[in-house]
Amino acid sequence: MRLPAVDGDDGVWGDVLNQFLQKEHYNTGLDDPLNGGHKTVTIRPGTTAALTAPLKFLTGPLMTTPESGAVEFLTDRLYFTQTTSTTRKVVAAYDDTSGATGDIYYRDLNGYLVRLAAGSTAQFLSIVSGLPSWQNNTTITRSINTISTATTAPAVVSTDYVYFVSGTTTLTLPTAVANTNRYSVTNTGISTITVATTSAQTINGSTTATLPIQNMSLDFISNGSNWVVE
Repeated sequence: MRLPAVDGDDGVWGDVLNQFLQKEHYNTGLDDPLNGGHKTVTIRPGTTAALTAPLKFLTGPLMTTPESGAVEFLTDRLYFTQTTSTTRKVVAAYDDTSGATGDIYYRDLNGYLVRLAAGSTAQFLSIVSGLPSWQNNTTITRSINTISTATTAPAVVSTDYVYFVSGTTTLTLPTAVANTNRYSVTNTGISTITVATTSAQTINGSTTATLPIQNMSLDFISNGSNWVVE
C-alpha cells in the first residue's frame, strides 16, 4: 500500500485502493452484509513480549441470544455457537503446563476438564463416587463350601464363592449393591435348593431362585443393585 503520487495517479488511485482492499475483502458490488467482509484473515505471529499475543479475547458478557458461528469469551471459558439448534457450546480446554503422556481428562461437576494422571501397569479404570479412578488389580480368591443347612453367603471383596448344597435348604445371597463377586451354587442332592436375597432385592426379577434338579448349577452376579443368573 502506498500514498497516491501527486499528479501521477489521476483516475487510477481508486482502482489501486480497490485492488488492495480486495486482496482480503469481498467486493460484491452491492450494499449487502457480505460486502467488505474478510475473505481470509492472516494474523501475524506473536512474540515473547507481553501484549503481543496474535489473538486475544477480552472477557465480557455473553450475548442474550446465541448466534450461529459466534465465538465468545467469559471469565475462564471460551464459547462457540453451532448452527444446529443455535446451541452455544463450551470449548473444552486443559492446562497445558502439567500432565504427561497417557493422562486422561474428564468433565467435573462444574463442566471443566480435569486431568487424571495415567495409571500404573496392571491398574484398571473404575468409577468411585461417580468419578473415574485408577484401581489396583487384586487376585481373585475362591471360597469352596459344602452346606446342608440354611446359610447366608458373605461378601468378602474379590472372592468367588462356590457352594455345594444338599438337603432342602436355603442359601441367602448378600446385598448386590457394589458386589463384584460371583456366587456359584450346585445342587448335590435330590431336594430342591432355594437361593434367596436380602433387602427385597431380586434374582432375574424374582426374590428367589430354585435348583430343583440334582447336579443343577447356577451362577449369580450383581448388576449393581440386584442379582442376575449368568
